[in-house]
Amino acid sequence: MKTAGNVQSNATMLTAALAIHSVEARHASHIRSMRRAIGQFGATNALKPWITLNQSGITTTAVNPVYAGEEVTSQANADIAALGNIGANSASESFDEPLTMDQVLAIAKLFIKA
Repeated sequence: MKTAGNVQSNATMLTAALAIHSVEARHASHIRSMRRAIGQFGATNALKPWITLNQSGITTTAVNPVYAGEEVTSQANADIAALGNIGANSASESFDEPLTMDQVLAIAKLFIKA
């Protein structure tokens, strides 16, 4: 996976990478809004629009692999949970973790009927 620092010497590549990043952030935001709106469906309580550690609040185990890895509490080698006593829950809610193509396809299959 490339980061902005790896492509900053190529203005075209950097512009494209940041545009993709912006779109993906909007997608994540929209999914969070949808989760909030449909909180009554399949949830142990009202769904929050984010994941706490790797707990989605959705009762089916089919979605568990989707949230594996979301319990990360450090970013860029910094322990976010320890900064100002933020704590593990808030630190894990602050970032979406990158996914591989295989992980993305496994998630998409949950929504596609064969």
